[in-house]
Amino acid sequence: MKQTIKIMIADDHQMFIDGVKALLSDVSDIEVIGEATNGLLLLEKLKTLTPDIILMDIGMPQLNGIETTNQVVTQFSSAIKIIALTMYDDNHRVVKMLKAGAKGYVLKNATKQELITAINTVADGGVHYSAQAIINTVQSVTNKYENPLGKLTDREIEIIKFILKSLTNKEIAQTLNISELTVNTHRKNAMRKLEIKNTAGLVKFAIDNDLANL
Repeated sequence: MKQTIKIMIADDHQMFIDGVKALLSDVSDIEVIGEATNGLLLLEKLKTLTPDIILMDIGMPQLNGIETTNQVVTQFSSAIKIIALTMYDDNHRVVKMLKAGAKGYVLKNATKQELITAINTVADGGVHYSAQAIINTVQSVTNKYENPLGKLTDREIEIIKFILKSLTNKEIAQTLNISELTVNTHRKNAMRKLEIKNTAGLVKFAIDNDLANL
């Protein structure tokens, strides 16, 4: 007979907690043994309760889910596994939650079956991540390696090429029949997008990306 998986739910919305409890109420091998509406309360309850899994919201008051996860992992039994159950699907929070020690990441719009699958998988020592969270994380990593020229407009590239030729803002403005202010605005926008702090860095970028031959 399969052992019952003991669950705690940490979320600052009581209605959501009640909804999850109702959702899992007819699952024979899952039992909700406790709940908490913020991270500090959860840590206090863990002094007397020992769940197998905590379903952890991220955006909680007093102590958010990322910080709470980190403290659970460092202060309590390593047997307690954490699954993020959240509305956030951005790469920033996914990575932070996993670094804190979460073994799963499920979105609040997930189906009942996905949540049950996540609980069973993590309880068995595996990991489970929402498909959308994985897609967003992979896309974020991919974007870091995409062609940086894709961030720039044609006009910004054109002005960088003129800067590479040592033309002044006035000379570029005259060549393109635009104002010096417009030239300077395009230059600053390009530097901001490329996270470059000065004109020397812009010239280096142009050389590294062979703009002279484009």
